Amino acid sequence: MKKNLRLFLFFFVALTFQALAQEKTITGKVTSDDGAALPGVSITVKGTTKGTSSDVNGNYKISVPANAKLLFSFIGYASKEVNVGSNSVLDVQLSSSSTELSEVIVSSGYGAVVPKAVMTGATSNLKGDVIENMPIQSFDRALQGRMSGVRVSSNNGTPGGAVSVRIRGVGSVSAGNEPLYIVDGVQVNTANDGGGRVSSNPLSFLNPNDIESMDVLKDAATAAIYGAQAANGVVLITTKKGKAGRTQLGFNYYKGITEPIRKLPMLNTQDYIAARIEALTTNSPTTPVATLRGNALASIGLSRDLSDADIAALPTYDWQGEAYQTGQIDNYELTAQGGTGKTTFYTSFSYNQQDASLIKIDFKRITGRVKITNQLTNRLSMELGVNLSNVKQNGPFGGSEGSTSFGAPQYSAPLILPLNPIYNPDGSFYGLPDSGVTMPGDISQNVIAYAEYIKSSGNTNQAIGNMVLTYKINPSIFVRASGGLDYRNIKTIFYGDARLSDYNAIRGSLSEAVTDNTNYNTNITVNFDKSFSKHTIGGLAGFEYRNDVNQGTNFNGVGFPSPDFSTANAAAEPSSIGGFWTGVKRAGLFSSVNYDFSKKYIVKGIVRYDGSSRFGANNQWGFFPSISAKWILSEENFLKNNSKISDLGIRLSAGSTGNDQVGNFASRRLYGLNGVYQGNSGIGPSSLGNPNLKWERNITYNVGIDYGFFKGRIKGAIDAFQRISKDLLLTRSIPTTNGFGSVFENIGEVQNKGIEFEINTINIEKNKFRWETNFNFTTIENKVTKLFDGVDVLPGDLSIRVGYPLGTNVGVPYIGVNPANGRPMWADLNNEITYLVRAADNRPLGHSNISKNFGGMTNTFSYGGFEVSAFIQYDLGRVAQNAMEFRLADNGAVLRNSLQSMWDNRWTTPGQITSVPRPAENRTAISGRISSYQTGTRFFQDASYTRLKQVNVSYNIPSKVLTPLKIAKANVYFQAINLITWTKWTGFDPEFVGDNQGIIPTARSFTMGIQIGL
Repeated sequence: MKKNLRLFLFFFVALTFQALAQEKTITGKVTSDDGAALPGVSITVKGTTKGTSSDVNGNYKISVPANAKLLFSFIGYASKEVNVGSNSVLDVQLSSSSTELSEVIVSSGYGAVVPKAVMTGATSNLKGDVIENMPIQSFDRALQGRMSGVRVSSNNGTPGGAVSVRIRGVGSVSAGNEPLYIVDGVQVNTANDGGGRVSSNPLSFLNPNDIESMDVLKDAATAAIYGAQAANGVVLITTKKGKAGRTQLGFNYYKGITEPIRKLPMLNTQDYIAARIEALTTNSPTTPVATLRGNALASIGLSRDLSDADIAALPTYDWQGEAYQTGQIDNYELTAQGGTGKTTFYTSFSYNQQDASLIKIDFKRITGRVKITNQLTNRLSMELGVNLSNVKQNGPFGGSEGSTSFGAPQYSAPLILPLNPIYNPDGSFYGLPDSGVTMPGDISQNVIAYAEYIKSSGNTNQAIGNMVLTYKINPSIFVRASGGLDYRNIKTIFYGDARLSDYNAIRGSLSEAVTDNTNYNTNITVNFDKSFSKHTIGGLAGFEYRNDVNQGTNFNGVGFPSPDFSTANAAAEPSSIGGFWTGVKRAGLFSSVNYDFSKKYIVKGIVRYDGSSRFGANNQWGFFPSISAKWILSEENFLKNNSKISDLGIRLSAGSTGNDQVGNFASRRLYGLNGVYQGNSGIGPSSLGNPNLKWERNITYNVGIDYGFFKGRIKGAIDAFQRISKDLLLTRSIPTTNGFGSVFENIGEVQNKGIEFEINTINIEKNKFRWETNFNFTTIENKVTKLFDGVDVLPGDLSIRVGYPLGTNVGVPYIGVNPANGRPMWADLNNEITYLVRAADNRPLGHSNISKNFGGMTNTFSYGGFEVSAFIQYDLGRVAQNAMEFRLADNGAVLRNSLQSMWDNRWTTPGQITSVPRPAENRTAISGRISSYQTGTRFFQDASYTRLKQVNVSYNIPSKVLTPLKIAKANVYFQAINLITWTKWTGFDPEFVGDNQGIIPTARSFTMGIQIGL
């Protein structure tokens, strides 16, 4: 036994020394076809992960085994493979070329990266340099309009605010529709925990300039590997990592301004008084004009006897102009990267500050990031990444995602009567309660004072880190273990100042909340890849576990001695103290196998078995399979050497994924606090459990074509898909004899089907001039195909009905104004004119608030060191209710201001054709017989828009200027965001989803900056 052991050790040591002896160092220089040095060229040893990159002068150094092959690749140049042979010096020249499809590398999950050409499913990829230096606070905003099948819209215009991302349509009603986000292997918790005061986007923890690439998995063939969390697609974020070589330092700074994209034209004081008189006249046509005039003036706090000259001399105060501002943007970044052949590092620090278009609202973020890779042994490697961030946000009164609070400037500023001053002559705020002066009108709050005195803030500390160990068993098999942590602490504070009318009587109010979220996930996979002859077989098998816990406490107190003492210990009376705990656990087994024959025929299968604590005891586990295939026709003999067709492949896939975005205890019979009796806290049943509750299941079918012509000068993809969402998680009404009125069940089915189209073209590439175009287009049809028990309309929600899209607009059609008398008209069920809207006449209006078409186009022009790009984004086919305009259309009916357009276009004369009714007090000429002209469907509008989203101008300063200054590279740039919007929508912004009342508008921004590399 000892003899055998000694022999084994002898041969092991001998083989080790032989392997070390075969290692040698290769040096050289990489240049372009015109002889210029190429910095940053990726140089890897074929068949391994070992690599380096060329330095600023194009030089490189790398240790390789004998008979190795080196792969040289660089964006915009044809890749080259070189045999090392007996050489110790290899100088390589790369030729400028269009990027082939096979050169695009995409992430496919659990650390695997593969060439786009062999992907059997539907994916989209976005490189980090495309979104570089955009003044955005979260990377999800950068996806807007840049990928087919991915619709992105802002929930509001708050910097760092929440964003809605929908991949291939809306498939759920009660469960979530957001995709799964994975940053360097860490599955991120995306719950908005801003406490309702600030719009806290969990994805704002990451500086977008730290991103290397973003990959979106859109169909089951790619997303099924993530099983029960992948029904809405998966977004994989890969951050930048260091490259071997000398340490490179980078500095980036940009500064700019923000401004509102539009301002709503409102009535001046004189027009409002005229509108008020006209409204009173409509309801009291026999009352003397002088009386009506006096009544109108008295109702707004003016003397009944004002003359026309007195009225003409009255001032108009621009509350809207005071509420909105030109804000500031500042961004600083420092980076350092480098390393040796075994260890590389990338570290960054950033500070970002941006004001909203509304006063006293801003976003400040500090981030620090470190990413280290180390080849511990010949078999074992490690990757470690940590991102620390602190985000501070000042939010508005009333909430940033919509509010109808009279003290909220984003809602009330346009509505306040224009005759009300904003400030007193001494500069103090007008109309505060302790002054003894009350502002006339329905809105008596000085909203500028509210913005100044209210303290509404959120402070988020977040740490996201991961560690990956990879052990290579042999050339074909390796084990990869990963552990990740996403920790987030959020503290929100709201202080209502006693100087304001809403808090004067209680002498101030304070609400504080602290939330802790700990999200831990780990996985281990065994990966294999083996080639023999023309066959390649590969895949992985693994296990994953995720534990997500959220808990918090909150405090409310009233009665403060002074605004200068607004902490919890200064409260005279704690009005409430609360807390909560919630959590979810998930576990899954998964495997994928792919087979490749002769680089022409590829088949891949995925299976995943998932468990979740959210679902009933009878259905806690689910099985999610998929299968896909691709035929690469361009590798067939009849096309392989075709000078026109460089890439052509057909993809087919089918599979299943799940959606578990429901409450953590949705399946459980719950008990809740039920009051206090004689000092004892009591509990009682609060919801009915359902042990059969299970996942929503998405079944996806996809057929796609990848194409490339003229060596990649024209390339892209076309996909047709059908996504069937089954077993929808919905609340179903039950007899109240059960003790409850409803129960959560799996009922209903929704279908999304559509076509995606992507094309990238190099239109001109001559001498130093290049013109490139990227265009994508998506069309989607959404339809509810089934509910339950033969029901065609979901009880309690008329917008959900079989045969129609989700979010179908329902109501009594508004058909305009009667030309004879100016009264508003609607069409009843018999399509006859009616003046009284009845619920019995409600029906689908033939449109919904889900977009039918969306996409974007980028044109990039470069010449020498100059580059100019313009990005246009569009969203078409959505009809939504302009609820804010509903509030702005009174025309003197009540004591609030109105839009100028409503006054200019109102009915005034018999025979006049218009859609704006005659002004009437309380919005109706005859109460009880004629409905209010703000009733029904009058304010549904086409929310389609096309937007010049981004314009970028940059210049790379020539090296001959920089070399004497010891600077490797320098770039100066200018960007404009949200420059022009073309739309029929008459509100602030057509982009927002849902109710747009009191939403902070999107801002336009202009920035200038400089990047320096040392």
